[in-house]
Amino acid sequence: MRSSTDFRRVLHGNRRAGVNGVVVYALPSQISDGQEEEPAPSRVGLVVRARNRAVVRNRIKRRIRAAFVACDPEPGYDVVIRADERAESMSFTELTGALNKALAVCGVPAGHRGAPR
Repeated sequence: MRSSTDFRRVLHGNRRAGVNGVVVYALPSQISDGQEEEPAPSRVGLVVRARNRAVVRNRIKRRIRAAFVACDPEPGYDVVIRADERAESMSFTELTGALNKALAVCGVPAGHRGAPR
């Protein structure tokens, strides 16, 4: 997600869950061209707070993106993940577990890895 309108829509929605400095907001996606039979892949937007530390902020973003892919959420959702510097000290397993937990609380079902789409 890149537009501020999409971010605002998700952030002002009612689905929110937080674990150890990682807060997840999620809503069903509103993107469809009317011709798709399958929902669009889930989109993710990141908001990372690491003041005056661009290298740390970008590292956290890369790790969160990788953890989101590892969580394999069902298609058809817009997700915004807010994180602070505490996410840097989490192991990848902890980060993935926290995201899985928060996504489940927000009502985003996990996909089935390896299943044909």
